[in-house]
Amino acid sequence: MRCSGWSSLAISVCSAVALLLAAPAAAHVVASPTFLPSKSSESISFDVPNERDDPMTSFTLTPPEGLRIAHVHPADGWNAGLVNGTTALWSGGSLAASASATFGVTLEADVDPGVVTLQAKQLYDSGAVVEWPVALTVTPAEESPSENLALAGIVGLVGVVVVVGVIVLALRRRPTS
Repeated sequence: MRCSGWSSLAISVCSAVALLLAAPAAAHVVASPTFLPSKSSESISFDVPNERDDPMTSFTLTPPEGLRIAHVHPADGWNAGLVNGTTALWSGGSLAASASATFGVTLEADVDPGVVTLQAKQLYDSGAVVEWPVALTVTPAEESPSENLALAGIVGLVGVVVVVGVIVLALRRRPTS
């Protein structure tokens, strides 16, 4: 498929604008993956940049009601643990200006599907505190494998019928000699 010069220009401009707008968002605390299944648990990593000139000395992560921190993952150079059974805390380390670190937790979701917001706090050597909302999407509970297998079988059968139909039509349209 060919694009006109104007279409190519429009696509290029839109792509450049998207990159420019996405760059500032990458500087905040970012979760990976950005989703977790309802009624289940998932290991989530948080990329935490230090955007200040002084060192970051601790990081906390507090989930909303309906999410529970099942496990706080260790991070090199940091002491990790739970505070009051609800907030993950990494302390005793130091993150230099313009550097980033990765912290992780295993979250258990007992909420309906939708968007939830965790509170992330960066504490600094100067006493400053920077708070970030971190959004995660809670997806519907995973279906059982038997349900997925049945769906795959139906889709496969439909695919075979379509392929056979295309072959029959191609043979019928073939010129006879």
